[in-house]
Amino acid sequence: MVLKIGKGKKHFIPLLLFVVIIVLLTIFGDRGLVRVYKLSKENNSMKDYNAKIKAENSAMREEIERLKTDDKYIEMVARKELGMVGKDEVVYRFEKDRQ
Repeated sequence: MVLKIGKGKKHFIPLLLFVVIIVLLTIFGDRGLVRVYKLSKENNSMKDYNAKIKAENSAMREEIERLKTDDKYIEMVARKELGMVGKDEVVYRFEKDRQ
């Protein structure tokens, strides 16, 4: 039995080239593994950001509800953020010692 090596090489090189192209496209193509990995990381990042925003929204809803219903909270905010005082209150400001 005699093997014809030359004839097999004709088919091997195009097949090898085809396999290499398929592997490269699988890894680096538009839907390749590298892109899928990057999109997965971006998706996780967006989920974390979304959770953070939901928590902020929840906190804001709670504050809005308190501002609508809790008079003591409204007074505390007015004093702290707006510097307001009550009717019969007097504000004293003391300067630090300058040396």
